[in-house]
Amino acid sequence: MDDIVKYPDEFLHKPAEEVWLPLDEDHKVLIKNMVKAMYKNNGIGLAANQIGSSSKIFVMDVSNEKNNPQVFINPKIKKEAKEKLTDEEGCLSCPGKLADVRRPMYVGLEWTCQHGKLQYKTFYHLPARVVQHEMDHLNGKLCIDYG
Repeated sequence: MDDIVKYPDEFLHKPAEEVWLPLDEDHKVLIKNMVKAMYKNNGIGLAANQIGSSSKIFVMDVSNEKNNPQVFINPKIKKEAKEKLTDEEGCLSCPGKLADVRRPMYVGLEWTCQHGKLQYKTFYHLPARVVQHEMDHLNGKLCIDYG
């Protein structure tokens, strides 16, 4: 199940659905598969719909060592910077395509972790961009849709 769903597959434009908590076994397996697929494809983030699940989950690892995967279940952006930056983004679902995307410099995100605890953190710079990119996926939008 770690094959990446590629553009122009319509599944990528369908918004993801809230995940019931606590996590069931299927969602635990899904998260393991998502982390595996992200690393296997040299990604720094991956949304569930990129591997064919409509669950509102994304994973991210922006560490240099690629050994610190973070899991975000039912994430919601609660605040964002007024200041925006444009940067080039790529996507595992759109191989070979890059897009200049203008995004807020930071975002405040609320989510549930794998252990069922509600979390909140403000992400800046690259992690903020990855969070917003993956949130777009969960909302059925691709970075190339900005072009």
